[in-house]
Amino acid sequence: MRALLVRGLFTVSAAALMAVVSGCGSVATPEWAAEVQETQIALAATADQLTAEAPTATPLPPTNTPTPIPPTATPVPPTATPLPPTATPLPPTVAAPPTVAPVEVAAAGAGDPANGQVVFNAQHTLPDGSAWACASCHSITPDELRLIGPGLWNIPVKAETRVDGQTASEYLHTSIVAPQDFIAPVRDGEPAWALNMPMGFGDVLTPQELEDVVAYLLTLQ
Repeated sequence: MRALLVRGLFTVSAAALMAVVSGCGSVATPEWAAEVQETQIALAATADQLTAEAPTATPLPPTNTPTPIPPTATPVPPTATPLPPTATPLPPTVAAPPTVAPVEVAAAGAGDPANGQVVFNAQHTLPDGSAWACASCHSITPDELRLIGPGLWNIPVKAETRVDGQTASEYLHTSIVAPQDFIAPVRDGEPAWALNMPMGFGDVLTPQELEDVVAYLLTLQ
């Protein structure tokens, strides 16, 4: 900026000097020439001084372009490996108890003797229409009184030996449901049986009632 100002001043001074010379219409005297030369020298010195004083532009350092920071990688959690299901131990299998035959159940006391006494004394209508009660044909007194059929006192002991291979309870059960399979012997001095025990009690009595009657007969001793 200062260099331009010095040059401007030098140009103006030179122009003024030329105007003075032109206006006079004659060649300037040597004194004027010396003054002009001194003025030019002074202006040149001023210009040099201003140029020297002008601040030197300090070059700015290049702007550092920021290096882009790469995005931080998000750590991926490891995939959990599924565990196999734990096998639940099964409880040990409990074997079912063996099935007991009905006759053996009766021998083990499955029947109810009290209810068997009620069934023994009750009258039952058989499939053929006839009505009978066990107590009508069989006594239960210790004298073993014979009615239509043999007395039943002490029958648990007698039933043990009536049929080979049958227990007392098996024999009594068969005598009720199939009375014709075995006919009890007649005691010495007594007449033969006038009637045999009728069929059909196995049809009109329930399985439990049959077991109850057998349990009751086993008490007659």
